[in-house]
Amino acid sequence: MGNTTGDELLDAHQIHEEFGISPSRLSELYRDRATTNCPEPDEKNGKRRWKRRTIAPFVETYQASKQQLSRANPNHPLLAQPRDTLLSTSQVSKQILGHKSTSTVLAWLVDSPGYFPDPDVVESTPGGRKRRKWRVDTIADWLADRPGPGNPLSKTGTPKTSPPPEDGDPDELIDAKTAAPILGYSSHLQLNRAIARGILPELMEPDEVIPGRVTTYRWKRARIVDLARARQEAPSSAELAERRLNAALEALRAAGSTPGSVTITHLAQTHPGHGSVIAWESSLAEAHRQLDVTG
Repeated sequence: MGNTTGDELLDAHQIHEEFGISPSRLSELYRDRATTNCPEPDEKNGKRRWKRRTIAPFVETYQASKQQLSRANPNHPLLAQPRDTLLSTSQVSKQILGHKSTSTVLAWLVDSPGYFPDPDVVESTPGGRKRRKWRVDTIADWLADRPGPGNPLSKTGTPKTSPPPEDGDPDELIDAKTAAPILGYSSHLQLNRAIARGILPELMEPDEVIPGRVTTYRWKRARIVDLARARQEAPSSAELAERRLNAALEALRAAGSTPGSVTITHLAQTHPGHGSVIAWESSLAEAHRQLDVTG
């Protein structure tokens, strides 16, 4: 096999031969690298190539996730209950998803933002522990439309799309059904789930809320188009992280004695396409640490 050290460079086809991930799947994981944590190639000379020591740990995590998801039971009796019934972490993780412990689901929430839905209810015990609960419909919907193993976004989460339309009044208020195709989502349900899971913090505060039997949220067309364009032009994950940190540092310096006024939502809205809620939280926390040290 020639050079089989950790420094050997492997292209997509060699990775397929050695690890079993198809070139198309690897391309999807790399495309969504901001949330899949797929590493940057060590070489981009006409085609992407990774050192074995770079790609191997990611592949192991991916394959473990694939095996874990294969145990899930979308027909479990717990999911036959009324859709607003709350399920505990143990019920979701052990009984429905088939894990031996709850640690996998909890790790998903921390390490793969957007992959697994955030709990619908979080309670604190007198001792300070958190009790997380999910509605039956939250878990059932995720199982029905769950992303591929190791990929926090569904294959339609960030598809190749046409450039966002330039026509239309930029101040026009549009709902999720109109915004979804502009952002590359196949339905308003997928878009709403992405917002609820913190994947699109830019849209967490709508421009208009229309109450009713089903609450409708609407955003200015300009916000949707700007976000779509930013997502299409997203740079590497490392560059995005640097941009988020710089934005957070600038905002905190501008806030002066009121650092609490700097919010994730505001940062995301002023820098569309730069990452999820958890990504921004990490960058803002790092900015606070840096300023505490230098200040």
